[in-house]
Amino acid sequence: MMKSRGKTRKQRRKQKTGLRFLFGILLAVAGLVAVILAVLTLYSLPKPVQAQMDILADPNAINGTLHAGSRPVGEGEYRVVLNQLPTMTSDSRECNIEFENPPENRYSARISLYLKSTGTYIGGTKRVDPGTYIETIELSEPLPPGEIPVLAGIELFTETKPAGSMTLELAVRVIEQTNQGETVE
Repeated sequence: MMKSRGKTRKQRRKQKTGLRFLFGILLAVAGLVAVILAVLTLYSLPKPVQAQMDILADPNAINGTLHAGSRPVGEGEYRVVLNQLPTMTSDSRECNIEFENPPENRYSARISLYLKSTGTYIGGTKRVDPGTYIETIELSEPLPPGEIPVLAGIELFTETKPAGSMTLELAVRVIEQTNQGETVE
Protein backbone atom coordinates (compact mmCIF):
# COMPACT_ATOMS: atom_id res chain seq x y z
CA MET A 1 0.00 0.00 0.00
CA MET A 2 1.03 3.55 -0.60
CA LYS A 3 1.81 5.84 2.29
CA SER A 4 -0.31 8.93 2.57
CA ARG A 5 1.71 12.14 2.42
CA GLY A 6 -0.58 13.98 4.74
CA LYS A 7 -3.67 15.67 3.40
CA THR A 8 -5.24 15.04 0.08
CA ARG A 9 -5.50 17.67 -2.57
CA LYS A 10 -9.18 18.15 -1.79
CA GLN A 11 -8.43 18.72 1.93
CA ARG A 12 -5.68 21.25 1.13
CA ARG A 13 -8.02 23.16 -1.20
CA LYS A 14 -10.74 23.19 1.46
CA GLN A 15 -8.24 24.48 4.03
CA LYS A 16 -7.08 27.31 1.69
CA THR A 17 -10.69 28.30 1.00
CA GLY A 18 -11.42 28.37 4.73
CA LEU A 19 -8.34 30.50 5.45
CA ARG A 20 -9.26 32.93 2.67
CA PHE A 21 -12.80 33.20 4.03
CA LEU A 22 -11.50 33.82 7.58
CA PHE A 23 -9.01 36.41 6.29
CA GLY A 24 -11.82 38.15 4.37
CA ILE A 25 -14.01 38.29 7.49
CA LEU A 26 -11.12 39.71 9.56
CA LEU A 27 -10.39 42.31 6.87
CA ALA A 28 -14.07 43.35 6.75
CA VAL A 29 -14.23 43.69 10.55
CA ALA A 30 -11.00 45.72 10.59
CA GLY A 31 -12.41 48.00 7.88
CA LEU A 32 -15.66 48.46 9.79
CA VAL A 33 -13.75 49.32 12.98
CA ALA A 34 -11.63 51.83 11.03
CA VAL A 35 -14.76 53.51 9.63
CA ILE A 36 -16.38 53.69 13.09
CA LEU A 37 -13.21 55.20 14.59
CA ALA A 38 -13.00 57.73 11.76
CA VAL A 39 -16.62 58.81 12.31
CA LEU A 40 -16.09 59.09 16.08
CA THR A 41 -12.92 61.11 15.55
CA LEU A 42 -14.59 63.50 13.12
CA TYR A 43 -17.83 64.05 15.01
CA SER A 44 -17.44 63.41 18.72
CA LEU A 45 -13.93 63.07 20.04
CA PRO A 46 -12.49 66.50 19.19
CA LYS A 47 -15.06 68.41 21.29
CA PRO A 48 -13.92 67.02 24.66
CA VAL A 49 -10.31 67.32 23.59
CA GLN A 50 -10.88 70.95 22.54
CA ALA A 51 -12.73 71.65 25.79
CA GLN A 52 -9.79 70.28 27.78
CA MET A 53 -7.39 72.43 25.76
CA ASP A 54 -9.55 75.54 26.29
CA ILE A 55 -9.33 75.02 30.05
CA LEU A 56 -5.54 75.32 29.87
CA ALA A 57 -4.17 78.67 30.97
CA ASP A 58 -4.14 81.19 28.12
CA PRO A 59 -0.52 81.74 27.02
CA ASN A 60 -1.35 85.39 26.19
CA ALA A 61 -2.52 86.17 29.74
CA ILE A 62 -0.42 88.86 31.41
CA ASN A 63 0.06 89.08 35.18
CA GLY A 64 -1.31 92.27 36.69
CA THR A 65 -4.29 94.52 36.07
CA LEU A 66 -5.34 96.91 33.33
CA HIS A 67 -8.13 98.99 34.85
CA ALA A 68 -9.45 97.18 37.89
CA GLY A 69 -8.94 98.79 41.23
CA SER A 70 -8.95 96.57 44.28
CA ARG A 71 -12.45 95.86 45.59
CA PRO A 72 -13.65 92.97 47.74
CA VAL A 73 -15.56 90.22 45.96
CA GLY A 74 -18.05 88.21 48.03
CA GLU A 75 -18.19 84.43 48.26
CA GLY A 76 -19.81 82.99 45.12
CA GLU A 77 -19.54 86.31 43.26
CA TYR A 78 -17.47 87.17 40.20
CA ARG A 79 -16.36 90.64 39.17
CA VAL A 80 -16.26 91.23 35.40
CA VAL A 81 -13.79 93.77 34.02
CA LEU A 82 -14.15 94.05 30.26
CA ASN A 83 -13.94 96.64 27.49
CA GLN A 84 -17.62 97.31 26.78
CA LEU A 85 -16.94 98.75 23.33
CA PRO A 86 -13.96 96.89 21.89
CA THR A 87 -12.61 98.57 18.76
CA MET A 88 -10.78 97.22 15.74
CA THR A 89 -10.05 98.17 12.15
CA SER A 90 -11.78 96.50 9.20
CA ASP A 91 -8.52 95.11 7.81
CA SER A 92 -7.58 93.38 11.07
CA ARG A 93 -8.80 90.43 13.11
CA GLU A 94 -7.26 91.76 16.34
CA CYS A 95 -9.85 93.03 18.82
CA ASN A 96 -8.97 94.92 22.02
CA ILE A 97 -11.23 93.01 24.40
CA GLU A 98 -9.27 93.99 27.56
CA PHE A 99 -10.70 91.06 29.55
CA GLU A 100 -9.38 91.19 33.09
CA ASN A 101 -9.77 88.72 35.94
CA PRO A 102 -9.01 90.76 39.09
CA PRO A 103 -6.95 89.03 41.82
CA GLU A 104 -9.92 89.27 44.24
CA ASN A 105 -11.97 86.84 42.11
CA ARG A 106 -11.96 83.23 43.28
CA TYR A 107 -12.68 81.79 39.82
CA SER A 108 -10.71 81.42 36.63
CA ALA A 109 -12.65 82.36 33.51
CA ARG A 110 -12.66 82.25 29.75
CA ILE A 111 -14.59 84.46 27.38
CA SER A 112 -16.08 83.49 24.02
CA LEU A 113 -17.53 85.98 21.53
CA TYR A 114 -20.49 85.11 19.28
CA LEU A 115 -22.21 87.19 16.61
CA LYS A 116 -25.60 88.10 18.04
CA SER A 117 -27.28 87.84 14.63
CA THR A 118 -26.21 84.25 13.87
CA GLY A 119 -24.71 82.82 17.06
CA THR A 120 -21.47 82.08 15.18
CA TYR A 121 -18.36 81.82 17.36
CA ILE A 122 -15.86 84.51 16.31
CA GLY A 123 -13.14 84.32 18.97
CA GLY A 124 -12.23 83.96 22.60
CA THR A 125 -9.64 83.11 25.20
CA LYS A 126 -8.51 80.06 27.06
CA ARG A 127 -8.49 80.12 30.88
CA VAL A 128 -7.66 83.51 32.43
CA ASP A 129 -6.69 83.06 36.08
CA PRO A 130 -7.32 85.65 38.83
CA GLY A 131 -4.70 88.39 38.72
CA THR A 132 -4.19 88.17 34.94
CA TYR A 133 -5.67 89.83 31.87
CA ILE A 134 -5.90 89.51 28.09
CA GLU A 135 -5.53 92.75 26.19
CA THR A 136 -6.43 91.56 22.68
CA ILE A 137 -7.85 88.46 21.03
CA GLU A 138 -7.66 87.41 17.41
CA LEU A 139 -11.06 86.87 15.84
CA SER A 140 -11.65 84.00 13.42
CA GLU A 141 -12.68 86.40 10.66
CA PRO A 142 -12.54 90.14 9.90
CA LEU A 143 -15.78 92.00 10.61
CA PRO A 144 -17.47 94.59 8.37
CA PRO A 145 -17.31 98.28 9.39
CA GLY A 146 -19.87 99.44 11.93
CA GLU A 147 -20.97 98.48 15.42
CA ILE A 148 -21.44 94.72 15.44
CA PRO A 149 -23.62 93.31 18.27
CA VAL A 150 -21.96 90.33 19.95
CA LEU A 151 -22.68 88.05 22.89
CA ALA A 152 -19.82 87.51 25.31
CA GLY A 153 -20.13 84.15 27.04
CA ILE A 154 -18.06 84.03 30.23
CA GLU A 155 -17.46 80.59 31.75
CA LEU A 156 -16.13 80.31 35.30
CA PHE A 157 -13.92 77.53 36.66
CA THR A 158 -12.61 76.32 39.99
CA GLU A 159 -9.33 74.81 38.82
CA THR A 160 -10.64 72.88 35.79
CA LYS A 161 -14.19 72.22 37.02
CA PRO A 162 -17.07 74.38 35.70
CA ALA A 163 -18.38 76.79 38.36
CA GLY A 164 -20.90 78.93 36.46
CA SER A 165 -21.44 81.08 33.41
CA MET A 166 -22.96 84.35 32.26
CA THR A 167 -23.66 86.10 28.97
CA LEU A 168 -23.18 89.81 28.29
CA GLU A 169 -24.22 91.86 25.27
CA LEU A 170 -21.49 94.01 23.74
CA ALA A 171 -20.87 95.87 20.50
CA VAL A 172 -17.58 95.56 18.64
CA ARG A 173 -16.80 98.83 16.85
CA VAL A 174 -15.15 98.16 13.50
CA ILE A 175 -13.55 101.23 11.94
CA GLU A 176 -13.01 101.33 8.16
CA GLN A 177 -9.35 101.31 7.17
CA THR A 178 -8.59 103.34 4.01
CA ASN A 179 -5.82 102.59 1.50
CA GLN A 180 -3.69 105.39 2.96
CA GLY A 181 -3.83 103.82 6.43
CA GLU A 182 -6.32 106.38 7.77
CA THR A 183 -9.37 105.34 9.74
CA VAL A 184 -12.87 106.50 8.87
CA GLU A 185 -15.61 106.41 11.52
